[in-house]
Amino acid sequence: MNKINCNVIGDLLPLYVDGAVSEDTKKLVEEHLAECADCKKAAEDMEKELVLPVHETVAAAETSFLQKMKKTWKKGRMRTAVISVAVTAVVILGSYMALTFPQWMIPYEPENFSVAVEDGQVCVYYTGEGKINCSYGYDGEDEFFLYFTRNPWSAYIEPLLENAEKEKPYRYQIDSVERISKVYYGEFSKGLDILYGKEAEMAAQTQLIWTRDEVMP
Repeated sequence: MNKINCNVIGDLLPLYVDGAVSEDTKKLVEEHLAECADCKKAAEDMEKELVLPVHETVAAAETSFLQKMKKTWKKGRMRTAVISVAVTAVVILGSYMALTFPQWMIPYEPENFSVAVEDGQVCVYYTGEGKINCSYGYDGEDEFFLYFTRNPWSAYIEPLLENAEKEKPYRYQIDSVERISKVYYGEFSKGLDILYGKEAEMAAQTQLIWTRDEVMP
């Protein structure tokens, strides 16, 4: 077989480097490259120009894809975290409002209420079940009008958190005995605000539970 010259090999090199030649042609080219240093160098240069850029492009594409996926994952994770925090805050706020906003007025029952003078101060005690949430009072000259309230938290949750052995009657200190002659207790369904200055109307809605005459000699 006649020896293939470099011009023919030069024409075949692009196909050879790209792997698009038959086995016979591949063998002929490789036999020539084994003997011809110039053609071998041309083939190596061609491989660098044709093969390496392809790998670099693929690698760059893979890197770009991974970076995009990482950013997307981070954004999704951050979005999920924000939504979780928002939902948790709404649940906590809703629970707080449901447990603290409703106000139940505590009705007057003689066995659960008592009034005493301690160190010159008039004090009201409540010994009934459930914790007091808040106390409201109004001074009308020397008369004091009072009512207690509780909410779901003070009625159901707070007693569970406290040690039953340490529970004490609820104590509400009013004022000096010299300034208070009568104490009234009532269930003011509309609150005391609209009754300020209307002692007679307030007295009609309340129960007289203490007078100073009970302790005066």
